Amino acid sequence: MKPLDELRNSNYHQELGQKMWAAFLAQQQGISLSSAIKKVEGPVGDLWLMVADFALHTYSDSMERLLLRSTDKQSTDWQM
Repeated sequence: MKPLDELRNSNYHQELGQKMWAAFLAQQQGISLSSAIKKVEGPVGDLWLMVADFALHTYSDSMERLLLRSTDKQSTDWQM
């Protein structure tokens, strides 16, 4: 996990954190995602930056394992 200072300075994490906050808000209040995005404009709190970083790492690890598994399967299935 990246240090908080690095997350605070990352535009990518700021935007991802804002979108995740908006998705949570939309689900909790039963409103549309576009309405929730308008409500969460502004700086993102440290919690949502950490959630964004965790989600990014989890997604990356899952995709890497999935790709390795499919590559291994293809190499064992391939024959001349």
